[in-house]
Amino acid sequence: MKGILKGLGFATLLALVFNVAPAHAQTAVSATTSATPLRYDVSKEITLNATVQSVPSKSSVGLLQSGSTGFVLQTSSGAIQGRLTYSALNGKGALSIKPGERVQVTGVMTTTNNKQALLIRTIQIGGHIYTIRNERGFPVAPNTSAATASNGGQL
Repeated sequence: MKGILKGLGFATLLALVFNVAPAHAQTAVSATTSATPLRYDVSKEITLNATVQSVPSKSSVGLLQSGSTGFVLQTSSGAIQGRLTYSALNGKGALSIKPGERVQVTGVMTTTNNKQALLIRTIQIGGHIYTIRNERGFPVAPNTSAATASNGGQL
């Protein structure tokens, strides 16, 4: 009986030793590389002058009706989808954007579901610059100082 227990103890010890090394190596690899690439890279920002072609419509609960953003910009090289945030389009301090209006947008091109869109960080409308997202691409709340426009306007 003692021999069987020693054999089981030795087998358990060997199993633990052989499993510790691969687990340690996996942890080191996952800590150094990200499985998901960053969506917003400020070094890849572009600035476009465009005319607003269409503005998203809102349902009774304030959400976009379609799966697309509905915010289409016409540039000299063609039409592009623009992605604004929920707070930029809804509620107190929402942006007032009309089709035909000239805007300057700064953001990063992204691809989601095989469709390209401009993830808008700032938008200039009528001389006012509004910050929609911070430098990491996260939405800026309309009631924070970062959401205040450069010329006295508010988001």
